[in-house]
Amino acid sequence: MVQDTCYKFLLHKNGIQSDKAMSWLYRVATNQFYDLKRKEKRHPTTEYDEFQLTSLINIPEFQVLKKEKLKDIRDTLDTLSILHQEVLILKYELGLSYKEISALMNKNENTLKTHVRRAREEFTVRFKEDIYYE
Repeated sequence: MVQDTCYKFLLHKNGIQSDKAMSWLYRVATNQFYDLKRKEKRHPTTEYDEFQLTSLINIPEFQVLKKEKLKDIRDTLDTLSILHQEVLILKYELGLSYKEISALMNKNENTLKTHVRRAREEFTVRFKEDIYYE
């Protein structure tokens, strides 16, 4: 859609007033979207039911890859400080809010946000390094 919209703009740019270019682009993109939806109605795609997707997830190769990925994540997490490990687990694994974590850890909420950001950045760098060196 974006490519077609840009192509049409390049074809017709001489006939479009500069102050109306954005509204013209928006209208063309909207029309492209409507065209796409009409095509989808005429030629519906086959939807996978939940059973088929579940059976794909249970393929042994996927299970092995998932376990390896979890091991890589755990190994990287173990290289972080205890504080960083705790805040990442509480925030992302347990899904607690900053307010809940700050109450649990008895820390200021803004300080906690800083710890989470630093922990996330450090984790990302170390995880990428581990993958790069494998």
